[in-house]
Amino acid sequence: MDILFHLGAHSTDDGLLIRSILRNRAKLAAEGITVPGPSRYRELLGDISTTLRGAPADADTEAMVMEAICDDDTAQRIVLSNDNFLCRPNVVLAEDGLYPKAQKSAWLRQCLPSHRAEFAIAVRNPATFIPETLKSAGESYDVLASIALGDLLWAEVIADIAVANPGSRIIAWCHEDTPFIWSEIMREVTGHDPFTELEGEFDMLDTIITSEGMTRLIEFLDARQVTGQSKRRRAVSAFLEVHAIDTAVEAEIDVPGWTTDTINMLSDQYEDDVARIARMQGVTFITP
Repeated sequence: MDILFHLGAHSTDDGLLIRSILRNRAKLAAEGITVPGPSRYRELLGDISTTLRGAPADADTEAMVMEAICDDDTAQRIVLSNDNFLCRPNVVLAEDGLYPKAQKSAWLRQCLPSHRAEFAIAVRNPATFIPETLKSAGESYDVLASIALGDLLWAEVIADIAVANPGSRIIAWCHEDTPFIWSEIMREVTGHDPFTELEGEFDMLDTIITSEGMTRLIEFLDARQVTGQSKRRRAVSAFLEVHAIDTAVEAEIDVPGWTTDTINMLSDQYEDDVARIARMQGVTFITP
């Protein structure tokens, strides 16, 4: 059986991905894909992984975990999601960069050691990720005083996950691209048949476009029977130009000491970082 651990990251979809997938629970179950409610496993996996501290669960413990999260003995894949799988938002940043505890992803795998593990994670431009994450954690910007901005690299986070979990596939994508690739993300994470249509393909887009814009977009796609992904993306892009919710797509960055040059440096660094991730062996990188 394959176990997919969606690791977030923080300040990306804020739980929307698993909610979108859960809308299709019955349809996915027919394909052998189980999507348990988060309350069934989030606290449990946290407790078990902390107790084991990277040691593999014995047969009895593994059976107990599996019984708690999966009711279907014939399931071939389980999808689990928690932004806090690696750590809570107040410890996302450290002197050596982003997610210093990324190797603890192996602790999750060892809760179910006899099954194959996959990991999924969204990355986000540190220029917006840092202030949003610190705000959500209730942390001050003082923590940035001991951090070199040049060390805020997502590729290092993904490399840590890969090293800690040899042979495990890692699925990654940019948060900024999610309105255009939401259905592809859902497909890669769930592993469902590509000919199966899931509900919720516009759930992320719905957070950044006006209700009028969404209505007109759906009418446009239906009237012209637009099905190809590239054509759908062009339509989404065109409608966003006119109907985007300004406050949702234009993040205000107000970090003490940061200048326009700081933001540009982080953004340029992020582009290089993403290009590196896309080339990493064992990584399925989803792009528009």
